[in-house]
Amino acid sequence: MPRTRSTFISIFLTSVLIITVITSFVLHVQAAPVQTHFNHFLSTHYDDDGQYDDNSPPGAFLSGPEQELYGDRAYPHKDVTYTQVMEAYQAYQSMARHPWVSQGQSWHLVGPITGTTPAPVTYTGRATTVSGRVTAIAISDPCNQSVCRIWVGAAGGGIWATSNGFAQAPTWHSSSSGLASNAIGSIVLDPNDSTGATLYVGTGEENGSSDSEAGVGLYKSTDYGVSWKIVPGSVTAAKDRSIGAIAIDPTNPKHIYIGTDVARHGASAVNGGRFTPPGAPQVGLYESTNGGATFKLVFSKASDVVNPGSPNGSDFFRGGVSKIAFDRTGLAASQPSRVYFSMFDYGVFRGLGKGTYEQIFASAGGGRVADSADSRTEFALAPNGKKLRIYVGDTDGTTANLYRVDDANVPASKLTNGKNNPGWLNLSNSTKGTPGYASYNYCNPQCSYDMPIASPPGHPNTVWIGGAMQYTEIFTVNPPSNGRTVQRSTDAGVDFTDMTDDAQSPPLGMHPDQHVIAFAPGHPDVAFLGSDGGLVRTSDDFIDASSSCASRGLTGPDLADCRNWLKAIPTRIYSLNNGLATIQFQSLTVNPMHPKTDIIGGSQDNGTWAYTANPANWFESVGGDGGQSAIDAANPNIRMHTYFGPNGDVNFKGTDPLGWDSVTDPLVASKEGASFYVPLIADPQISHTMFVGLEHVWRTLDSGGPQAYLDQHCNEQTGDFKQPCGDWQPLGGPTLTGSTFGSDKGGSFVVALNRAANAENILWAATRLGRLFISTNADAPAASVTFTRIDTSAQPGRFISGITVDPANPYHAFVSFSGYNAYTPTTPGHVFDVTYNPSSGKAAWKNISYNLGDAPITGIAFDSQRGDLYIATDFGVSLLQAGSKTWGPAAPGLPMVAVYSLTISSSGRVLYAATHGRGAWRLTLP
Repeated sequence: MPRTRSTFISIFLTSVLIITVITSFVLHVQAAPVQTHFNHFLSTHYDDDGQYDDNSPPGAFLSGPEQELYGDRAYPHKDVTYTQVMEAYQAYQSMARHPWVSQGQSWHLVGPITGTTPAPVTYTGRATTVSGRVTAIAISDPCNQSVCRIWVGAAGGGIWATSNGFAQAPTWHSSSSGLASNAIGSIVLDPNDSTGATLYVGTGEENGSSDSEAGVGLYKSTDYGVSWKIVPGSVTAAKDRSIGAIAIDPTNPKHIYIGTDVARHGASAVNGGRFTPPGAPQVGLYESTNGGATFKLVFSKASDVVNPGSPNGSDFFRGGVSKIAFDRTGLAASQPSRVYFSMFDYGVFRGLGKGTYEQIFASAGGGRVADSADSRTEFALAPNGKKLRIYVGDTDGTTANLYRVDDANVPASKLTNGKNNPGWLNLSNSTKGTPGYASYNYCNPQCSYDMPIASPPGHPNTVWIGGAMQYTEIFTVNPPSNGRTVQRSTDAGVDFTDMTDDAQSPPLGMHPDQHVIAFAPGHPDVAFLGSDGGLVRTSDDFIDASSSCASRGLTGPDLADCRNWLKAIPTRIYSLNNGLATIQFQSLTVNPMHPKTDIIGGSQDNGTWAYTANPANWFESVGGDGGQSAIDAANPNIRMHTYFGPNGDVNFKGTDPLGWDSVTDPLVASKEGASFYVPLIADPQISHTMFVGLEHVWRTLDSGGPQAYLDQHCNEQTGDFKQPCGDWQPLGGPTLTGSTFGSDKGGSFVVALNRAANAENILWAATRLGRLFISTNADAPAASVTFTRIDTSAQPGRFISGITVDPANPYHAFVSFSGYNAYTPTTPGHVFDVTYNPSSGKAAWKNISYNLGDAPITGIAFDSQRGDLYIATDFGVSLLQAGSKTWGPAAPGLPMVAVYSLTISSSGRVLYAATHGRGAWRLTLP
C-alpha cells in the first residue's frame, strides 16, 4: 500500500506449479516489460490500496453515517508505551522460565526457506525467489568471490548474515541472538574496526508502513553479529521510536550519532489502529561521546502531535532523521569531522562540530504539518577530490526531484535560504524526452515509504536512485520503460538508465518497492538492493537493450525516453533470497483433509503462498498483498484468498496460479469500511459457503459464483471482465458497527469471524473496537440473519484479535484481546472464556488471563481433544493446559518473534504459527 508497502508489490511474485524452468541465459531482451495475461487485478488496481491503509486520514475506513459515529468516539488509550512493551517482554520471559508444558514436542520451521515465485504470475514471466522486506544492508571489505560478509536487516525478521555474498546462492543464517526486537531499521559497520567484527543495529523500522514496528534501542556486536548487546544510553533516546540511521565517527569509535523516527507499537494480523505512545521522546538527531553510555538530543525540529480523536493518531514523519553520514572531504587534520543528516519534511543539515548545526538544503515540504505524511528528503555523499559532491532526492508528496551540488564545502547561505536552494542544480524536469525526465517524480506516489539514493565510493559521477515502480509506464500498450523502480546514472545524475529488468529473455525483474542500495567494496557496478521482496544483486556489466524500443509502438518523446533508459541495463540480476526465511505471514489455512501436508497463507506484499509436503515445496500462488485465505471443507480444490481490503479471488483448481477468479465486486461496490486485511473463513461443514467481514458480515453460498461463469468472465489471467464478478450478500439489516447495536464501541469494521464446527446455524463475529456478536441463524436467507451483541461495558473496549469456538458447545468460545490493561484499567483482561445462554440472550464472561502479564494477544486456538488453549503474542506462543491456571510457553524451538495468528487442526494434531518475519512454524500436538 502507498507508504505502507505498495501492494502490487508482489508483482515480483507468486504462483503455483513450481515449474523451475531454468532458461538458458540469452542476451535477447523481450519487447514488453510485462508478460501477456498478467494478473488483471494487480495490473488495474495498483494505486487503490491507500483507502484501506491504517496510515490514511481520519474517516478513510468508514462510510456514510459511521464516519460521524466513529469520529465522536476515540478508541480508548490507543497508545502503547516502551515501559509496557518491555514489561510484556519481561512477562513473557518470566513465563518462559516455567517448564515447557508441551512435553516432548518442539516447534519446527515449515518455511519458506526458499520462497519460489514461479513464472506464470511474475510480471516478467521469469521465475525467481523472494523473502520478506529488507530495510538495511551492511557489506564488509573485502567483498569478492572468496569472501564477502553481508548483513541484512529484515523488517520483522531480525539480522541475517552470510560470508559468501558474491555467490549466486549465498549461505544465510539468522544472526539475531540477543536482540529484543526483530524489527530492524538500520545496520552499520564501525569504520574504526579494520577486522569488520564490530557492528551496530538500530531496532524499529522507519518506513511508515502499517506494520512498521517501533524498536527498543540500539544494539552492538563485536563478534561479526554472532551476538548482540543493548547500548544502554540508547533506550531513553529511542524508546517508542525507530532508529532509522546510525553513524560512527571514523576517527573516534566512542562518537556515535543515531537518528530516530516515528514508528508504533501494537501490530496485529488484522489492521486495528496502532498509535504513537504518549511520552515518546522527541524524534531527531541524538549524539553520544562516550560509546553509547548516554545519548543527548542535539538537533530537532517541530514534529507532529498525536490526535487521540482520529483513527490513527494523525502523527506522521515530520522531524524524523532517516540518514546520517560523516565526512572529512576538504577538512584539515585538526578540524572535527562533519556530520550530514536528512530530516523528513525539512531537508538536509550538517554539523560543524561543537554543537553547531545548519541547514544546507530546504525540503519542498517546508516543515508543514500538511506535508508530514508525504514529504521526505534523502541524500548521498560523493566526494570528488577535495570537493564534496552531494546528491539529494526530495519530495513534498506531490512532486519528487533530484538535486546536485558539486562542492558543498561553502557557507550554508550560498546553498539555501531556508525556503529555496539557489546553490543546488535541479536535475529533474517534467518534459518527456529530455534527460531530466528520468528523475522527475521517480519515487512518487510513495516516497515516504521507499526513496533510496546511493553513490558508490570513489565514483562521484555514478548515482543510483530507487523508489516505487512506475506502473503507468508498464501497464500500457506502449511501455516506454521497464518500470524504473531503480535507475542508474554515470554522468552525475543527468541521464539515467533503467535497472528494473536484466537482459535475459524473459528477464528477471526487481521488486516494485525498493528501500536500500549498497555497493560491493571495490566493485562500484555491483549493487545489492533491498526491497519488499528481499535482496537482489546486479552483475558488474550492462548491455544496450534500446533496440527493443522499436517494437513497443513508441513515437516522439516516449521513444526517445525508452532508448535512453534502456541503453544500459544489467546483464544479470541475481536473486539472493534462497535461505532467507523472513516471509511476513498474516495468517495460515490448512486443508482439513490433509492438515500436515497442505497449507496456504497470505503475506505482506509477497502474495499468498502454497505448501505441499513430500517433497516439501513452497511457491507463491498469487501475487500482490496476501491477506486471509480459505479452503472449502468438502472440496479442498476450492480456495479463496484476499489481496488488500475486500478484494480477492476464488480458485476451483486448488492453488493453480492460472485458476484465480475475481469474486469481490459486491464487496467493493458496498463502500463499507474494511480492514486492510479483511477476515475471511470457509464454513467448516457446508461446501461452497464462505464468510467475510466488512461493516456487515457477508456470505456466499456458491464460492462466489458458478465456476464456468467466473472462469469465463472473471479469471485474473484470461477473463473478459464484461460481467460482474461475485455474488456476496450482507447478512441481516444493520451493520454490526452502527448505532443499532448501541452507542458504545461503535464504528470501524468487523475484524474476527468463527463458525461453530458442529452447528451450521451458529456464527461468531467481533469488531475492531470490542463488540462481540453471535448469530443463531447464520444459515438462514441473508436478509433474515440476525445477530445478538453479547459484550457489555464490563469487557475491554479494545481490539478483538481472535475467536475460537468449542466444537462440543457452539455457544462456548474463547476470545482474545489486543492492547494493554493499563489503558483500560477498569476492564482488564486479554483472554476470556465466554458462554452464551440462548434463553436469556446474555453471555457469561470469565477472565482467564491469569499470569500472562499485560501483553497484547494477537491470535488464539483451542485444542478440543485435550481442552488446551493456545495464544499468540509479540514474542511467541503460550499454552494454558486444561484445568490449569498457569500459562507457559507452548514448546521450545520457536524464535522470539511476533506471531500474527494461529491455526489448529485438533484431528490432525498440529498447530501452525504465522510469524511476521520468520515464516511459518509447526508444532505437533501430543
